[in-house]
Amino acid sequence: MPHIRVRGLAFDELESIADILIENLAELTDTPNSHFTLEFQATTYLAVGGASPAYPFFEVLWFDRGDATKRKAALVIEDLVRPLVETGQDITVLFRDLQGKDYYENGEHF
Repeated sequence: MPHIRVRGLAFDELESIADILIENLAELTDTPNSHFTLEFQATTYLAVGGASPAYPFFEVLWFDRGDATKRKAALVIEDLVRPLVETGQDITVLFRDLQGKDYYENGEHF
């Protein structure tokens, strides 16, 4: 079920790390690869004065796996993305813990 939304990274860069990213996170969380979805979001950042350079932003929606696993997942993402961005560039990972009571699949509650 983990769903990862990514913005601020070029599509081809995300595509180049997608398989290993999902494999590493699947292993870390003991979740089948097929349960992950990775969503590319084309985004334009704006600041005072107009368009601003983007920075990679990963939003991870999943059922809570604890702080230690979040830290490890953030490091997995950091390690894969760091070579793709300029030195000193921020890489943000935001976790949104979903509640089982709010999850429905094909109209069925799980």
